[in-house]
Amino acid sequence: MKSIWTVGLATLVAAVFSLTGLSVAQDNRTETVKFARGASSTSISDSITGYESVTYRIGVSAGQLMSVQLDSSNASNYFNITAPGADAALFIGSISGNSTSFTIPSSGTYEIDVYLMRNAARRGESADYDLTVSVEGKISQAPSKPTPKQPAPDFADGLAGGPDFWQVHGLSRGDTLNVRASASSSARVLGVLDEGDVIQNLGCKMNGATRWCRVDDQAGLSGWVSGKYLHESTRAPKPSRPVTPPPVSQPPVSSDDGVPVALMPRYCTGEASAQFGVRPQDITTNAAFRSGKLYVSQGWFDGSSGTTFFNCYFKADGTFIAVN
Repeated sequence: MKSIWTVGLATLVAAVFSLTGLSVAQDNRTETVKFARGASSTSISDSITGYESVTYRIGVSAGQLMSVQLDSSNASNYFNITAPGADAALFIGSISGNSTSFTIPSSGTYEIDVYLMRNAARRGESADYDLTVSVEGKISQAPSKPTPKQPAPDFADGLAGGPDFWQVHGLSRGDTLNVRASASSSARVLGVLDEGDVIQNLGCKMNGATRWCRVDDQAGLSGWVSGKYLHESTRAPKPSRPVTPPPVSQPPVSSDDGVPVALMPRYCTGEASAQFGVRPQDITTNAAFRSGKLYVSQGWFDGSSGTTFFNCYFKADGTFIAVN
């Protein structure tokens, strides 16, 4: 009898692991990028649906120039690039767009992850895309010893993620740091920051010779500032207008549809991008605030016909309702 129970249990465990492995394989698959003999670029045509994603691996050497371009039928389709051994992405498409070109900082196998943003994945949308990858110079297909990971800088001198929070530092006495609607010195000024202010880091990108970082003070001010005056902060900002938490009677946000209050602006950006057909990096959303029994995150974007304002509505438990 014991032998029968043992065999049955082993069979059940094997079946569970088999099904688990099948599920993972369906959600994510890995491909190796290969160039034709004598070629320095390739274009890959593929498609994903819902929560599926594809990881493309490519071996490169330090000093090479790698370019990646994604052309997709779905505005919520993006890619990230992760360096070997890194905990955070080197490039985040949902913040910086679907095209990049950069010099490889260290040799190794880099990963390009193609995915749909959560708002599109949740609706089961599909994306047909062409991923174009090019590398100048000789490719190192099997690097022997990756360069040890260098300590991250403590100021905004790079585009590879950075800390969770920045602190404004280096302004002249009496000066303020302009927060602009886009990454340009000619963009509309939305507000200002003072020396010592702490803001949330939403990612950086280059515009010409200037590095711009998107920030949020978690008190209603969100936009782009010059990375020259940002240094790493070990503490979070203190909102001047605290957001009222959900009533104690409401269950904690734990379902698939529940969105934490702090993440509502980011979720709102994805929903607005899908509804209005605008890139997420061109949309500005503010911190969510309590309005009656709902949470509201307000946002806007500039278009050919002027500025469009919109609101995203969430239930008290974080369930998304609508954007209009």
